[in-house]
Amino acid sequence: MGWLKGVLLDETDSPSTKRIIAMVGSFIMFSAFFCGVFTDIAFAPSSELITGCVTIICVCLGSSTIDKFSNKG
Repeated sequence: MGWLKGVLLDETDSPSTKRIIAMVGSFIMFSAFFCGVFTDIAFAPSSELITGCVTIICVCLGSSTIDKFSNKG
């Protein structure tokens, strides 16, 4: 649990909502893919939904990375 807490904290040791959103979104998307393997194709998520989730996750992780290396002056 300590490792997960460290991953979700930003450089000021406060919780980063961008990282939390990306982690939760990734977990939900991976869970949906895993469940989709064992069900009919009728229950598979649409390609637009997958693209939207991936976009949100990438934006959150990308902006989190930019924040980590930006100069807070």
